[in-house]
Amino acid sequence: MSRVIVPAFCLVALFSFAIALHGQAPTWQPPDEAGQGQTPLMPVHQEPHHRQLFQHGPMRIIDLQIPPGDMSWFHTHEWPVFYLTVADSQTRTQILGLEWGARARGAGPGAGAPRGAAPPAGAPAAGPPAVAPAAPPAGPPAAPRAGGPGARAGGARGGGFRPRLMSDVSYATAAVTHRIHNNGTGLYRAIGVINETQGGDEAVTEEAAGFSGKAEMTNRWFRVHRLALAPGEKSPAHQHKAPVVVLQDSAGKATATGAMTFEFNEPGQWGFFDSGARHEIANTGAERIELIEVEVRRK
Repeated sequence: MSRVIVPAFCLVALFSFAIALHGQAPTWQPPDEAGQGQTPLMPVHQEPHHRQLFQHGPMRIIDLQIPPGDMSWFHTHEWPVFYLTVADSQTRTQILGLEWGARARGAGPGAGAPRGAAPPAGAPAAGPPAVAPAAPPAGPPAAPRAGGPGARAGGARGGGFRPRLMSDVSYATAAVTHRIHNNGTGLYRAIGVINETQGGDEAVTEEAAGFSGKAEMTNRWFRVHRLALAPGEKSPAHQHKAPVVVLQDSAGKATATGAMTFEFNEPGQWGFFDSGARHEIANTGAERIELIEVEVRRK
């Protein structure tokens, strides 16, 4: 008899424990139309539209996707972030406690009002502007890039809503909680790299950091270099002083080989190499490809 009673008692205890845990789980409550009442308020990498792809120490890679008409939950940014826009669409942002479109520090990638639009009257001063990318490298034209200037959602030309490459470093001085609404007609997608450190030594040169040529974007938290490869071309084997995220910025196919091998076959795909990890990148397709190496700077 005891051999029957003991397992049954264990099952009852486990069931009771599961009910208790369920009772302790936070109840998700969406905000009202005015943006009030959401629970819980969450860090950006836990917001459902900002899917975390990878974490290595104080560095995270997130995939932000908001379909047309959809809206993120309120989420908090506390650390600088770099974005590669993969698919562009008009969006608007509401910072917690403010009206839709009122800009404050750290408006982030959702602040995609049409270019040249004036800020709302009485809106707080905007934070530091996104760093504009340098001119692309010379050579034969690459396959069309997704998103960014001159490309609307769906690939049509004629003025974008935001830079293709941008970084928001204002979060380092003032955390921001906001939500993003895609009020455009296409998918809005961006790959984000978050640097949860105080940044790196800006005196380190490109050569000392393991790069050749001029950076396309640089600040204390990120340094971005572009790599353009013709069909069959391969980069020299190299390594970097800081961790590096490799992001595909055009159509094409490539592999990045080092401690691990990463395959690239569409814009937005990513790879990662830790500091000191030797690697090389090869174009394995039939068209020119562009990738960027994002140095996640730290001391």
